[in-house]
Amino acid sequence: MGRAMLTVMSAFAQFERDQLAERTRAGMAAAAEHGRKAGRREVTAAHAKAKRARDLKAQGLTPTDIGKIIGASRATVYRST
Repeated sequence: MGRAMLTVMSAFAQFERDQLAERTRAGMAAAAEHGRKAGRREVTAAHAKAKRARDLKAQGLTPTDIGKIIGASRATVYRST
């Protein structure tokens, strides 16, 4: 009986995983139809916040303080400088 229950539960789990993948693909396709790029925005070294962070670091501020000023996390400041 336990093995049968495990099989049923794993079947439902696989079904939910397939549904999630299908919804994700549909959402990405809908975004592409409207000319939008799905996913996280890319931040390059030329981004205004990255430039501001580098300038503030050159002035001797700590990453925590820089993050508070530019509205980003300390980890983001470390990545951008």
